[in-house]
Amino acid sequence: MTLPIFEGNPLFAVLAPEEILMLQQTAAVHTYSKHQVIYKPGQAANKVYFLLKGTVKIAVHAEKKDIIKYVVRATNLFGESCLTGEIQRRDFAYAMDDSVEVVELDAQALLSIMRKNFAFAQSLLHFLGERLRYTETQLEKVVLKDSKSRILEFLHQMGIEQGKRVGFETLVKHNMTHQDIADLTGTSRQMVTAVLNQLKRSNVLYFNRKKILFRDLSALPG
Repeated sequence: MTLPIFEGNPLFAVLAPEEILMLQQTAAVHTYSKHQVIYKPGQAANKVYFLLKGTVKIAVHAEKKDIIKYVVRATNLFGESCLTGEIQRRDFAYAMDDSVEVVELDAQALLSIMRKNFAFAQSLLHFLGERLRYTETQLEKVVLKDSKSRILEFLHQMGIEQGKRVGFETLVKHNMTHQDIADLTGTSRQMVTAVLNQLKRSNVLYFNRKKILFRDLSALPG
């Protein structure tokens, strides 16, 4: 039986049948509960992970709190730094939902296929480049924009990427706490709460612990 990651995923579409078989022989599917650690600093970096279901956050510890580097959503890779020479993990990966499903892929098997399959290597390099550009963009925002602007931009991006249209409104179902948003935007939980409450009073959006309803996403102040 072919693992779900190989069915219709463009990253793996360029693999030959024998290459898929090679990956499947070393792959393993694991399920994690909310807040469970998938990997942590100091562990051997010898696996690449593909997220089948749920959400995962990649974070580092600094000054007794998590600094979230990025959030991984279903059908995406994470832990790929071992493909660029990392020997030991330097960050954490946490499950953000219950019943998070992850496929572990052997890094050496991936590297072996990359050496022989140029199209696959090119696809992975493109993915790595996109993640690097995202990290650079986040750093630029911290340096160049104030806290409120970063939060507003994050909310707008969340609406575009995760929102579903409900009439003229946009609904985002999520599992992020105010602290998660603060960690992602390099701000404080108090600032996130203040900005959300201000937008709620202005009827720009409505929110609770599980959803944000944007009245008019295009009207979100910048």
